[in-house]
Amino acid sequence: MKALMAASKMIVTNPKLVAAVVAGASFLCFGSAANAIPYSTSGTSLVSLGDTLHSQYDQLQVVGSSGQFTDGGSITLNKLNFIAGPNALVPANYNYSFSESMTINGSTATVVVPFTLKIDTSDTLTVAATTISVLIGGNLWNLAVNALTLGPNPGGPAETGYLTARITDPPAATPLPAALVLFGSGLGAMGLFGRRRKLKASAVPVT
Repeated sequence: MKALMAASKMIVTNPKLVAAVVAGASFLCFGSAANAIPYSTSGTSLVSLGDTLHSQYDQLQVVGSSGQFTDGGSITLNKLNFIAGPNALVPANYNYSFSESMTINGSTATVVVPFTLKIDTSDTLTVAATTISVLIGGNLWNLAVNALTLGPNPGGPAETGYLTARITDPPAATPLPAALVLFGSGLGAMGLFGRRRKLKASAVPVT
C-alpha cells in the first residue's frame, strides 16, 4: 500500500518520468507494428472461365505482385487481365475462384480469392469486397479485399485491373492485461525509486 501511495506521489511530482514509462510501454507494445514487412504473391497462368465454345475468350490471367507493407496498410494482391468475348450460347452467371501462394516474411500459404463471371452479349468479371483470413508464419492475417469489376467487355484486347487489399494481423486475444502488467511494473519501479529518494533524504544529517 505504501509503495502504491509513493507511486501516486511520484506521478504528481515527476511528470517526465511518468511520460518516459508510458512511452516505453507504448513502444514495447506497438512499436513493432510500424516495421515494414515484405510480401509476395505467386499469381497463376491463364484460367479458362466456362469457355463452352473453346475460343480464346473468357480467360483470366492472374499476375503475381510483391512489395512491403505495414500492419493495417494496403497492398496490391494481383494484376488481373480479363479476356472476354462471345463464346457461350446461353447467358449465365458463374461463381469461380483462383488460388495462389502468398509469402509474408519468408512463410508461405495458399490464398483463395472468389469472384463471379456474368456471361451474355458483353461479359463482366467481378471480385466482390470480402475479407479473407489466412494463416501464414503462425500469424492469422486478414485480407480486406477491395471490390474490382472488369467489363462489360464485348471482346477484343484484355481488360486490366489491379486487385488491392488492406492487410492486418489481428491482435492477440489478451493484449490489454499484458499492457496493464507492463504499466504496473512501471508504477512499482517508480514507487521503489521514490522510496529510495525518501530514505536517502532522511539519512542526510541536519546541520
